[in-house]
Amino acid sequence: MALSDHEQQLLDQLEQQLRSEDPGFAQNISRPAEDAPGLRISPRRLVLGIVILVSGLAAAIASLFFFTMPMAGVGGVVGFAVMVFGGYYAVTPDENAAASSPNRASSPRGSAAPKRRSSFMERMEDRWDKRREG
Repeated sequence: MALSDHEQQLLDQLEQQLRSEDPGFAQNISRPAEDAPGLRISPRRLVLGIVILVSGLAAAIASLFFFTMPMAGVGGVVGFAVMVFGGYYAVTPDENAAASSPNRASSPRGSAAPKRRSSFMERMEDRWDKRREG
């Protein structure tokens, strides 16, 4: 169902009001998700971080069973430190991949045409039209 002219005018007024009151927020929501900073968590880093975290947990638990008290405490602290490092490593983005991916010379699909940046409203209208068509 298409918007009436009055509804479209109201929506345009709201967009202009948003852009004038909070341009930073308007720019963030109009930016494509692939250009958003800090959202690139590498699956390789995630899996490796989880493996490190689990191995730190195993080291902490094993130190309690296999060592006497002074060494068990040291093993627990070392295991905990390894667990913290593994968790941190798992959730931090890969700087090398994040820095190179937005500025690639050629896209992985082989198309040489650059992507056209569209406004928030244009993207919403395109999504609405696609829903109506199929």
